[in-house]
Amino acid sequence: MTTPFGGGNIVGRAAAVTAGAGSQTVLITGVGKGLGRALALELAKKGHSVVGCSRSQDRLTSLHSELSSVDSPLSDSAVSSSDKPFFMTVDVCHRDHLKGLR
Repeated sequence: MTTPFGGGNIVGRAAAVTAGAGSQTVLITGVGKGLGRALALELAKKGHSVVGCSRSQDRLTSLHSELSSVDSPLSDSAVSSSDKPFFMTVDVCHRDHLKGLR
């Protein structure tokens, strides 16, 4: 059984978000490098809001700079603060890091 937050085919779910109509807010863990970074860039290009976490503040800063230069279907004047990327440094493998997210 697939739930909204787990199970199923991650590639299929990512494709569904990129193909879907309208802007969505997408949470990506491991957004600092690899597949997470690539998904963040692609989804931002499609006009989605990206919320992400990574263990490396330097990688988050780099990604934020790169996302600032991404062409999105939304113009700067149409982007609210809730549509801009939101990143935080978190290691999801450590419970003490997760306590502050409540």
